[in-house]
Amino acid sequence: MIFARWSRNPQTGTRFSTKAIGRCAGLGSPAASADRSRAPSARALRAAVLLLLAVGAGRVAAAEDSDVEEKAAAEVVADVEAQPSFHQGPFSFVVDPSTPARGTLVLAYTLGMGSGVSADRPIPVVLQAAGVSNRFTLGYGLTSWLEPIAELTVTSSSGSTVASALAGVKMQLTAPGSPWRAAVLAGALREGASGAGGVWIRAAGSWTAGPLLAELNGYGERVFAAGRDPLDYAVMAGLSWRLLDWVRAGAEYIGQDLEELGGDGAEGGARQAVGPNLAVDLDGGQYQLVGSALLGVGARSPTSVVRIGLLASF
Repeated sequence: MIFARWSRNPQTGTRFSTKAIGRCAGLGSPAASADRSRAPSARALRAAVLLLLAVGAGRVAAAEDSDVEEKAAAEVVADVEAQPSFHQGPFSFVVDPSTPARGTLVLAYTLGMGSGVSADRPIPVVLQAAGVSNRFTLGYGLTSWLEPIAELTVTSSSGSTVASALAGVKMQLTAPGSPWRAAVLAGALREGASGAGGVWIRAAGSWTAGPLLAELNGYGERVFAAGRDPLDYAVMAGLSWRLLDWVRAGAEYIGQDLEELGGDGAEGGARQAVGPNLAVDLDGGQYQLVGSALLGVGARSPTSVVRIGLLASF
């Protein structure tokens, strides 16, 4: 704002006093102009300093958050590496999709007993012939997702003993800690009684929700012998509930040679069985004791099939 003062002289009339402008609160003086020119610069400088401080504080906070996240991730990895990675097999007939940790050797022995109707073909089938069987299984964690496997089964029935064998590889398709897991197994087999060879494949999947574990297998094999079905297949399912950290209880279902459901075939018709299952971890899971007792469903099925197995990881 500019102030002006007017004065009247009776002789000369009215005139404008320019001196009044310079005397009005120092307005228009060189010092005032300099102060006004410096004020915006000072405000801009203060704003720049505050902005730099804010950016620096944000970077420090982000770095601290990153350090916290890295430490948490490292602790999780350390916890996982510290835990024993023992192989688990909570069912007697259903194959779990997990594979042992790299460098882990898995040994298993299973005693099987069947009664009632005898299957026309011997092991390897899901429901064994009447009699007693001894099954020996070997697996090795080549990597954390790849496991070569070998199995020998000796069955004694009616005074005769036959041996069957299979070999193959198991490949886990999902992360070990995932609630959904899947694996594919495939290989070759030799049938004991006929001496015929063949190939087999199995798909295994599981889902875990808290203490509940559900697993499903689909199994198929082709035996290269006259009079055999082009493809024999079976379905296996299991449900298990963790009662304690080291005890699981549940049930299993087996459906074998389902291609002959509703009639006779090369293998004498479809066979089914269902029954309870119990799994107990010993020594922190390094050893596992598993048992199942299944009752046959239908006239062609065995009256009962029992399996008790011991699995060890080294």
